[in-house]
Amino acid sequence: MSRGRYPYDQRYMGGVLRRGNVSTVPEPRSSGRGPENYRMTPHGRSSGRRGPENNGLTPERRFSRWRGLENYGLTCCVNALLQSFIATSELKDLLDRWDSSSVREDALDNVPVHLKGVLGAIRDPSCRAPHKDFLRCLDRQQIRLNVQHDADEVFLAVLNFIQQQMDDKALALEIQSLYRLSVELHHQCVECSSNQPLPGSSYLLSLPLHIRHQSSRNTLKDCLASFFELQKLSGIDNCFCDHCKTRTPFTHGHRILSLPTILCVQLQRFRYSDSGWMQKLDCSVEFQESLDFQDICSRDVFSKDFQKNEGTKYSLFAVIVHSGSAMFGHYTAFVRATTGSSWFYADDNHVGPVSWEALRETYGGRSSRTAYMLLYRREPTQTQGGGQGEEQEGERQEGGRQEGKRQEEEVQEGGRQEGERQGGEEQGGEKQEGGEQEGERQEGEVQEGERQEGGRRKRKKQGGEKQEGDKQEGAVHEGGRREGKKRGVGGNKKGRNRKGRN
Repeated sequence: MSRGRYPYDQRYMGGVLRRGNVSTVPEPRSSGRGPENYRMTPHGRSSGRRGPENNGLTPERRFSRWRGLENYGLTCCVNALLQSFIATSELKDLLDRWDSSSVREDALDNVPVHLKGVLGAIRDPSCRAPHKDFLRCLDRQQIRLNVQHDADEVFLAVLNFIQQQMDDKALALEIQSLYRLSVELHHQCVECSSNQPLPGSSYLLSLPLHIRHQSSRNTLKDCLASFFELQKLSGIDNCFCDHCKTRTPFTHGHRILSLPTILCVQLQRFRYSDSGWMQKLDCSVEFQESLDFQDICSRDVFSKDFQKNEGTKYSLFAVIVHSGSAMFGHYTAFVRATTGSSWFYADDNHVGPVSWEALRETYGGRSSRTAYMLLYRREPTQTQGGGQGEEQEGERQEGGRQEGKRQEEEVQEGGRQEGERQGGEEQGGEKQEGGEQEGERQEGEVQEGERQEGGRRKRKKQGGEKQEGDKQEGAVHEGGRREGKKRGVGGNKKGRNRKGRN
C-alpha cells in the first residue's frame, strides 16, 4: 500500500507505543492496491477483480470481517498465529478482564500487553497497523524480525510470556488452562501387571503427533492413536519392578486426565534425516472438521480420574499452513469465526472466503502446501440427543452417579472410623485423666498426713521446750528467792550488831 493513501496511525498503537518508537520497522512490500477491496484466492494471489461483497460498504463494515496483517519482514509466521488468536474468542475475553494499566515499567517488553492491544484494535478501521508493536515486542524478546521461525515454537513462546509477564497470575493460569491437556504416565510391569507409581502428572499445550512417512496416507485418527499407544520397553530398556524384585519388560504410555477447551495439534512434518539434514514430510494427513476422542481413542486411553461428564467432541476453527521446504517457506492460515460456518483464508494482508475443499488441499501428498497446526474448540456438552449419543451420555451420567455414591460411602465410612477412633481416644483420655486425678488425690492425702504429723511433732517439741523453760525460770526464781532471803538474814544480823555497839 502507498504511504500517501494509508498514512501511519498517530495514536497509541497497541496501547503503548507511538509512531516515533516504531519508525525502524521496515515498510511492507505492497502492490499499491488495498487488499480489503479485492477478492483473493487461497494461494495468496489477487484475481485482479474487485470483490462484489465489498462494493458500496463503509470501512467499518469491511473491517468487521476478517482483516489482513501486513508482512514486515518474514513475519508471516506471527501473522498466521495472530489470525488464530483472533479466532479464539475465549483468549480475548480473558485478556479483556486483565487490567493492563498496572504494567508501567516494562510495558514496552510485555508480550501480553501488546497481544491484548492487537486483539482489541484488529476491528478498528482507523488503526493502520494493529500488530506492529507486537512484532517489535517479540523482536526484543529474541523472536527476531527478518528471521524465519517455527510456528509451533512461537506459539508456545507466546503462551510462556503470558504466564511469566502477567501480574495477575490467576488470570494467566486461566489462559494457560485454555490449551492445557493434562496427562499421566502409565508404567506397568508385563510379568506381574503391577502399576509402578510415577511422580505427579504433566501437561501439554501443543499435542505433537508423529507422521508415518512410509505410509502414503495418514489420518488424524491414526496419529492420535499412535501417540497414546502403549510402548513396550524390553531388553536393555527393562525396568526394575518392586513386586518382582528384578528388571522386567514394561509397557509405557500416556493417559488423559483432562481435555482442554482449545486443542492445539502439531503435525510433526519436520525431522532430521539419517544424513543429518532437516527435511519436511509432505505426505498426506487427512483431518476432519469434527473430532471426538471417544471414537478415536480406546477407553484405556482415559485415566481412571478422568471426569466422565467432560466433553470429548471438538470442532476445527483454525489451520496453520506451511508452504515450502524445511530450509525456507511461507506461513498462511485458515480461520473460522466462533459464530458461523464460513471459512476465510489469510495470507498476510490478503484475506478472502473459501470453502472446505480448499482446506482439503492442505492434507499434503501432492504439493508442499501442507497443514502444520490444527486448532479445535471443544463443543458444549449435549444433555439431550438420540440413539447412541444418548446412550453414551446415559452411561457417563450413570458412571458419574456411581462414582459419586462410592465416594460418598467412602467419606461416610471414613467419618465413622474416625468417630470411633476419636471416641476411643476420648474414653482412654478420660480414664487416664481419672487415674491422674486419683493419684493426685492420694498424693495430696499423703502430703496432708505428713504436714499434720510434722505439726504434731513441732507442737510436741515446742511444749517440751516450754516446760524446760518453765523449769529453768522456776529454778532462777527459786535461786533469787533464796539469795534474797539469805541477804535479808545477813542484813538483820548486821543491824543487830550495829545496835549492840551503840
